[in-house]
Amino acid sequence: MILNSHWCRAFAFSVLISAVPALAANLGFMKDSPYGQFTEQDLVLFNETLNDVLSNGAEGELRSWSNPETQAGGEMKPLKSFERKALACRTLSITNKAKGRTATGRYDFCKQESGKWLLAN
Repeated sequence: MILNSHWCRAFAFSVLISAVPALAANLGFMKDSPYGQFTEQDLVLFNETLNDVLSNGAEGELRSWSNPETQAGGEMKPLKSFERKALACRTLSITNKAKGRTATGRYDFCKQESGKWLLAN
């Protein structure tokens, strides 16, 4: 996985715990990243788009999401599909914008036997 800066690492970590909102309350270091600025509604839109892109997005197809109420949004593009440890995996380019902040990074996700996509190490 390629991480471009500290806030991208924070974003990647936040993707891992996005399904557990109670843990997110302890992530004060993310407050300056776009992801750290997301409202609950932004998170729902982000996660819906992420799961759809991972499951159905064609390689090279750019998908956007936005919340007109908060002006937060982003883009996701599948770059490649591959297999790791017998799991289907995908590399995505993800850009998020919120409250004047922008972050872009490339992230690998693998689909677990349960059907859930997780950020790969």
